[in-house]
Amino acid sequence: MRQQESLSFIEVCLQLVNGNLKHIKLFSAIVAIPTIAMFVLVMWVLDPVYRSTAVVTPPASSESSLASGISSILGSSSKNGSSGLSSMLNLSTTADDEDVVWTIFNSWELHDQVIQKFDLARHYKFKGKYAADLLKEFRKNFEIKSNNEDMFEITVEDKDYKLAAQMVDFMLEKADSAFNAFKTSQAKQSRLYFQSRLDSCEKNLKELMKKFAKFQADNNFYDPEIQMESTIKYLSDLQGKREDISMELAYEKDDRGERSKRYDQLSKRYHTVNAAMQGTLEGKDKELGIVPLKKSPKLNAEYLRYETEIKIQSALYQMLRVQSEEMQIEESKKLTNLHILEPPWENNKKVFPVRGPMMIFAFALSVILGTVVCNLLAYLQSEEEKGSNVAKQWLALKGVFRRNKGR
Repeated sequence: MRQQESLSFIEVCLQLVNGNLKHIKLFSAIVAIPTIAMFVLVMWVLDPVYRSTAVVTPPASSESSLASGISSILGSSSKNGSSGLSSMLNLSTTADDEDVVWTIFNSWELHDQVIQKFDLARHYKFKGKYAADLLKEFRKNFEIKSNNEDMFEITVEDKDYKLAAQMVDFMLEKADSAFNAFKTSQAKQSRLYFQSRLDSCEKNLKELMKKFAKFQADNNFYDPEIQMESTIKYLSDLQGKREDISMELAYEKDDRGERSKRYDQLSKRYHTVNAAMQGTLEGKDKELGIVPLKKSPKLNAEYLRYETEIKIQSALYQMLRVQSEEMQIEESKKLTNLHILEPPWENNKKVFPVRGPMMIFAFALSVILGTVVCNLLAYLQSEEEKGSNVAKQWLALKGVFRRNKGR
């Protein structure tokens, strides 16, 4: 069974070859004419196209140290919320900078500069009326993409390989300049914002410290921890003395009575100690740093409120000061942001037309077309010899063409 199928296939192949040989002149013409035409086309008619490519690194990370500054100043409690501060203050991140560079390379402003610089309207022999059509023509020959290593590849194709390299060089220079201008403008806006906040924060901090100093002076309340400890120790000593005197009074009363001289002295000492305790509790000794216990909760709360607000304002002031300095440095910085890993070069290897594949394609298509036409004619001739219905229809069709030709 396999041998029969193989013979059948061979027979088909032989029939196709025989059909081509019966009309060898026609077959040769069908194959030769398109092949020769394609050869002339790729060799002399179609203009060669060259490609120049440059590989550049995306902008380096320029994220603000604002979050880390807040964390170090205020402590670990701010670390969880500090990640959103950069976005809150409208500071760009690395991903944003990459998008900006991508947009600059694809912008019509940069493309129009290239068109004007190299007079591409004359170079492309552009005959249209609209600048948008010329821009489309250029963009057909331009491409930017991100490779597997997340680097930017900028490619320009042109009929002149030297001009293609020059255009890529020009675009890299202008794109870096435009990105620097963007970063400078962004840094200036941020600096002005930080400076205004810095002035406001400094004013608030000064007013807050004045209020805090007045609160301390009015209440003689300077260090709650030390003063409360001293006050409690002082009251404890007074309480101990009062108890000792009370015990001596009771003993003297039982021994000599209330009219004795010592009893009178002890009574005076008892009243003195008791008055001292009462005065301490009412705050009469506040000039000495003794805190009235009844007022101590309110004073403590007020002191902690001032202290917390001053810490926050001080931390905010330090952070804003650092940020303002960073923005001043960024604003005055004129460094290269797009570092070229692979510069464009004058590559004189053609990327179009691809001669080999185009010639092979033209030849293969011509052979298939010639084989179909020649074997169709051979089949119709054999049908004419048999006098079949197909032959009658074929003869009728030829007759129609002959009559049209005779007219």
